[in-house]
Amino acid sequence: MWRWIANREFTERLRDGRLLWAGGLVLVLLFTALGVGWAHQREARAEQQAAQALDYRDWLAQDRRHPHDAAHQGMHAFKPEAPLAMVDAGINPYIGSTVWLQAHRQSEVKFNPAQDATGLQRFGNLSVGWILQVLGPLLVIVLGFNAFAGEREQGILRQTLSLGVSPLRLLAGKALALAASLAVLLVPAALVAALAVGLGAAPGERADALLRLSAWSLGYAVYLGAFVFVVLGVSALCATSRAAITVLLALWVAQAVMAPRVLSEAARAAYPSPTRLEFNQALQAELKQVSDRTWLQAFGTTERWGRDVPLRQWGIALRLDDQASYPVYDRHYGRLWDTWERQQRLQEWSGLLLPLLAMRSYSMGMAGTDFAHHRSFTTAAELHRRRLQDLMSEDLVAHADPLGDRHFAYQSGPELWAKVPPFVHRTPRVGWALRHQLRSLAVLCAGLLLAAAFAAVAVRRQRALA
Repeated sequence: MWRWIANREFTERLRDGRLLWAGGLVLVLLFTALGVGWAHQREARAEQQAAQALDYRDWLAQDRRHPHDAAHQGMHAFKPEAPLAMVDAGINPYIGSTVWLQAHRQSEVKFNPAQDATGLQRFGNLSVGWILQVLGPLLVIVLGFNAFAGEREQGILRQTLSLGVSPLRLLAGKALALAASLAVLLVPAALVAALAVGLGAAPGERADALLRLSAWSLGYAVYLGAFVFVVLGVSALCATSRAAITVLLALWVAQAVMAPRVLSEAARAAYPSPTRLEFNQALQAELKQVSDRTWLQAFGTTERWGRDVPLRQWGIALRLDDQASYPVYDRHYGRLWDTWERQQRLQEWSGLLLPLLAMRSYSMGMAGTDFAHHRSFTTAAELHRRRLQDLMSEDLVAHADPLGDRHFAYQSGPELWAKVPPFVHRTPRVGWALRHQLRSLAVLCAGLLLAAAFAAVAVRRQRALA
């Protein structure tokens, strides 16, 4: 019986034109966003690879010079473009993509595209992920708002129930029809996306990228499935189609427009992060404190480069200072990043009531464009900076310090520069991403179960309204 109901509902949507026009518009937007994302990714990846190669070539091409001067020149680490960035750019347009690996200081990631964007950027980027998160539920509303309410108005629902059709079977049939309507539109788009991701990914990361896309698609299936049941439940509770679509559009506006901003501010209030000035002041204060303690223990003084620290110990002093600073940077940046992740977790849990928040986190996570992936890149860049800095200091201790007063006359050359390897960062694998997104996925699944339970209760109550 429920299969017959599903077939009838699906045929009805084909006849009335909603699936053709509303679905067709969403499909055009999906393919447009996918094409734009694919082109942008190819351009961004080519620029990143070229910039990384040129920057390392400049490092190797340095003239003979003092290693400390070379460490201050440093090099740059460029964040690689994730294969699935074409479907969900996540935070990448706002967080930056380049780190200067300079001596004695951990730098922030800079050069984010949002700096050069217009005011329209605040409304989000046109991406496959954004369309599915925001317009996907609206499409479900358009296709299903009158599933029960419309039949009640026409008297069809009373006749169907009088034939002994179970309300739950009726719900199952209508849910299957609505899901099939979405599948007709989204499965072809998913296959094209898989082809684009496969072609755009490097050979060594193609399998991982396709696994990520599969997990990413599963998340959206759960997300849209929850809305299928919410739409059917509201339609079953409302006496008229007009009331149903009014309630559903109000819910959509609350979730798509109001909730993200409100929950973002609530998360900041619950887990406040320091301002840039406060962070820098606290960091510099502890760096000075640790540095003074280190110098006092090693040299018996806190005076920088005075007579108590002759030039034959200059390299040793630099190495001690730098290594003492590493735990300080780890503590301060770690606390800051942990705060941001706590804010994100609060928003994810809010997905039990507002699935968009959990879906947004899961989508970015599986696409490799969330903060966890960005933190992985930043950590790798900092470790590379420390390796470069330590190599330069070790060379000073071995060759410049023994020269005494001629410490600064020492110069190194290509043989030292070549000891610093090029910076290479690979996006963590799909298993790593899934572990970081288990909470979001669990919230989405819980939301689906809650929506199904809501719809089941609603259709059981509809006998009184039919």
